[in-house]
Amino acid sequence: MMRTTLLALYILLTIRIASAQVIDSAGLVRFSDAVLELQNSEFMRSGSLAVSVKAVKEGKNVFALNAERSLPSASTLKLVSTATALALFGGDFRFQTFLEYDGILRGDTLAGNLYIHGTGDPSLGSDRFKGYPAAPEMISRWIAAVKKSGIKYIKGKVLADASFFDKEAVASTWIWGDMGNYYGAGVQGLNFNENLYRVKFKPGADVGDPTTVLGTEPAIPYLSFTNQVTTGERGSGDKTIIYSSPLGNNVVFTGTVPAGNATFTVKGSIPDPAWYAAYALKNALSGNGVVVAEAGQVPGNTVLLTPNPKKIIDEYKSPPLRELCQQANFWSINLFADVFFKQSGKRLSGSSGFDDAATAITGYWSGRGADLRGFYIKDGSGLSPSGSITAGSLTDILNLANKDAGFKDFYQSIAVLGQNGTVRNLGKGTRAAGNVHAKSGSIEGTRAFAGYVTAKSGTLLSFTIIAHKYVPGSNRVISDSLVKLMTLMAEL
Repeated sequence: MMRTTLLALYILLTIRIASAQVIDSAGLVRFSDAVLELQNSEFMRSGSLAVSVKAVKEGKNVFALNAERSLPSASTLKLVSTATALALFGGDFRFQTFLEYDGILRGDTLAGNLYIHGTGDPSLGSDRFKGYPAAPEMISRWIAAVKKSGIKYIKGKVLADASFFDKEAVASTWIWGDMGNYYGAGVQGLNFNENLYRVKFKPGADVGDPTTVLGTEPAIPYLSFTNQVTTGERGSGDKTIIYSSPLGNNVVFTGTVPAGNATFTVKGSIPDPAWYAAYALKNALSGNGVVVAEAGQVPGNTVLLTPNPKKIIDEYKSPPLRELCQQANFWSINLFADVFFKQSGKRLSGSSGFDDAATAITGYWSGRGADLRGFYIKDGSGLSPSGSITAGSLTDILNLANKDAGFKDFYQSIAVLGQNGTVRNLGKGTRAAGNVHAKSGSIEGTRAFAGYVTAKSGTLLSFTIIAHKYVPGSNRVISDSLVKLMTLMAEL
């Protein structure tokens, strides 16, 4: 009891000193009480609750509890990746993808190879962006470019050039149970269709019955599948785990899909998606009157060195970076965030490796004045469970992002409580709805939110809340408690 009382007095003293002129004191007391109630609850008895609220313009602490404790970030780390990319490249930046050939073109015969040359675009072939080609339309565009150039016979190969990034497609700290699933997609210099495929299962009649794999979309011939998925209870949803590696072709399906469905579809990540893009284009060319003589393929992350110059026959530009960042933050797309992470690392240090990018990005924000003690990131998405940040370090970065010319793009890339993105169903009917811009984050044992809220005085506040190692099975209670804290912040 004495510890709690002293902590409450310390917090309230900090609040009053730092922000008495801009923040409603009664609202701060209510917020402090709610934070301490959660911290001292049975649900957090073995865990940690970290909270940091700062005034953006002044950079001063408004509220801090365990703000220097290093904890997993989960997907709130995407705010760092998107803020860094927008600061370095600007919202107008567009990724480019080139269709090229080398060798000699005589008449309708190319004595050389056709290349898809990527520069990291995570949205290539995605169906998220209105007015931009999804995967089938992208293939059709490339076929049209080949035909327009007059090529009807290719004596060489169709190759993927993914050498823009290093060969490390996934962080070494990701776990085996994530990498085969769609959210664990690896990053290459050439990404396609968000590096995902869909598996269609036919459930059995009864719980426990084996399932049948009806096929994948798209078909990926170099993968071999072992199906251990059984039939779960009706309404149980997707309980599958896909095990695969970006370095191999064997995939194992485990878990359950629900009974009562004629078919049930789950999403996996394509190992070597660059290879698949070249394979898909080669097959489509053959089906459209363009003969490709050499059937052999080269892994997509192979550095393609050729003494011959290449001729560009198609140049594709992605949607603007501001739109990609918005999708990454609204829907927590790991692939997009990790591309921004590698792209930023390459710009800052010349290396796109995960470790080098982490060092470069940490140095970038530290050099701008952020206190990054306890900031130990491993990737750009927050998928690595061994990566950690402090609540105070993230609010420091959010405050610094406000000083960038592209802050409007960054601010608008963050979903709004009660309105859109992953937080669209939270805080409805409260002052937080339509006010709090928040990125959610969740990995096993950790639930987090971070972003911005406008106080009743009009002051823009940055915030980070992380609950770590709460009692297993209390996810819903913890989530509701963190949403309550965000609604109380909106009443400051």
